[in-house]
Order: sequence, then C-alpha cells, then structure tokens
Amino acid sequence: MTRLAPDDGEPVRREDSHEVLEMIGAALEDHAEWLRKWHRAVVCGLPPDREVVSRHGPQISRFGRWFDLNRVRGLLDQPAFHQLWSAHVAVRELGRSLALKAVDGEKLLTRDYDTFMEKSEDFVATGRRILGAFQRALFDLDPLTGVHNRRSMMTELDRERQRALRTGKALCLCLCDIDHFKDVNDRHGHLVGDSVLLAIAGRLIANLRPYDSIYRFGGEEFLLAFADTDMRQAAGIAERLRKAVCAKDVVVDTAVALPVAASFGLCMVEAGTTLEATIQRADEALYRAKRDGRNRVALWWEKPGSADG
Repeated sequence: MTRLAPDDGEPVRREDSHEVLEMIGAALEDHAEWLRKWHRAVVCGLPPDREVVSRHGPQISRFGRWFDLNRVRGLLDQPAFHQLWSAHVAVRELGRSLALKAVDGEKLLTRDYDTFMEKSEDFVATGRRILGAFQRALFDLDPLTGVHNRRSMMTELDRERQRALRTGKALCLCLCDIDHFKDVNDRHGHLVGDSVLLAIAGRLIANLRPYDSIYRFGGEEFLLAFADTDMRQAAGIAERLRKAVCAKDVVVDTAVALPVAASFGLCMVEAGTTLEATIQRADEALYRAKRDGRNRVALWWEKPGSADG
C-alpha cells in the first residue's frame, strides 16, 4: 500500500484499506455465487438468474456498485484496480453471452467454456493478489499514524543499505523525536498525545521527497531514510522537516492548541558498519540534539569534536 499521506493533513485513513479488504473479499464471494448460478443455468438448463443475463451485470453487482461510486477516489487510481475491473467486466460479459446462447438451445463449445473459465480464474487471481497486498500493507502499518512500523523497517532498510553500497550512492538515516512529548501525555492525556503524533506524522510525510521512507520507530520516535543523499543534503532536509513540525500549533479541539517541536539525529550508512550500529549512531546524534536544547538537528561524526549541523 505505498506511503500514505498526500498533504499537510493526516495520513490517508487505514479505514480506506479496510474498506478495500472488505470489498475485494465480498467481490470474490459474490463471484463464486454468480459462477454457481451460471453453471446451474448453462449446465443444468435452469432459467438463468437476472444477474447472469443482464447487460448491466458488471455494474449491478456489489463490486460494480462500489467501484462505480469510488471511481473519483485516488484510492482506485492504481492500475491493479483497473485490471480487476476489466477482468470483472470480461468474465461477466462472456458469461452473459454464453448463458443467452444456452437459453436459445445452442450447445456450448469446449473452447468457449475454457475461455470463460480462464477469464473467471483471471478475475479471482487478480482479486486475491490485491487482497494479499492490502493485507500485508495493513500488517506492516502502524495503526495510529499509518506509516510503516518496525516489523517491516529492518527488512526494507537493509535492502536500501545493500543497494546504496552496491551502487556507491549515499544513504542517510535520521531519527526524529517529538520534544517534551511525555509532558503532553501527562498534562492532556493519551488521546491528545495521539492527535499530536498523527499531526506530526502528517507534517513529516508532506515534506519528504517521494523516494524517502518513514517508519514509526517506537513511542514518539520516527525513523527516516534519505536515499541518494549525503550528510550535507540530509541536514538540509532534516532542517526543513524541523521547521515544518514547529511551524504551527497542533489544534486538538477548540480549547486546546499545542505548540510542538522535534529533534533530529543523522548518520550516514557506511560499508563495514551494520544497520543496527548506524541506527545507534543516529540515536546518539539525536541524544546530542536533545542535550543541546532540543528543536534542532545534530549529525553523527566518526571523530569526537567534529561540528554538528
């Protein structure tokens, strides 16, 4: 399911993914029932169900009605959904044609039946592929912020690290921690704290480049990966993120508007240094940013005494 959040607001709701899971599952169930009705009509010679012979069959199905209602949503812009719709239309239209021939007493040719079943299998396979993709995405997403969680983080970061080392391109990891977040929870409660986390996740995502990655590292911490980016460039990106986080208060309701800020620690991925050690170095830089006053960016350097960003 991609990074979820198009603007400075909240990340795309997980409810969208749950809706897709529910509807694709329903579409596969409905198709099995429709296929049973088709076989009863064509093979057993029973009067065909209206849904089998209607020229509007694809549209009047539960999946067809849902798809039609959601055509304008960005969620359905992905090619996989259009492929699923095309497969849905293809099997329903061919099924209708063959069912009408059977009603007129025509014998069903073997090649026509095989073609029909291939289209049916294509629809089912496409639906199951989309269903599996969304199930994996939901399993890998943090339920509050909608960004990827630590379950998928290490695998993806290791893949990015190997790519960077293989191609010689720079890769920088960044840890971001919300300043004074414990005070927010203590003073206003965890529901307000959740609102702050969600708002800051949205601000971070809105200011990342399309090829950057973000993960919920734990608590109030996020881990960011800046691909094809050296330390100087990464420091500039982190500074932009820092300014975006604290640019305006987080308005929880009409009575609560909280000023927010975050600290950032950066470390480059290097050959000979494990991914775990790189994250630890970024954490050390983050600690230094916290120690030096918070709401700032700090860099990790090999030699003690080197300048921070």
